[in-house]
Amino acid sequence: DGVMIGRGAQGAPWRLREVAAGLTGSIPEPAPVDEARSDIISEHYEGMLSFYGNDLGVRIARKHLGWYADEAVVAAGLRARLMTETDPARVLGLIARAFAEAPERAAA
Repeated sequence: DGVMIGRGAQGAPWRLREVAAGLTGSIPEPAPVDEARSDIISEHYEGMLSFYGNDLGVRIARKHLGWYADEAVVAAGLRARLMTETDPARVLGLIARAFAEAPERAAA
């Protein structure tokens, strides 16, 4: 037996623990919201920059930021700025602004 999780975790990596809890019959922790969600996304972004370097990391991170933005229903204008900004410090500021108060999409 096995479980495969693919695109369902894009933009919501905490879904992995939700599935694990479901498989073991335990109650999952709630998905992170507000600053907790923003902190997770910022840490992920900084990890990509650390691993790939700033130039490549900024470009690679965009797809992940897009998935996070889709999941959190970030306003189109803010999403566009987040996806085009190249200065890592500014991106981190946009992450805090975009995800600290964005509503999460209802689970499908």
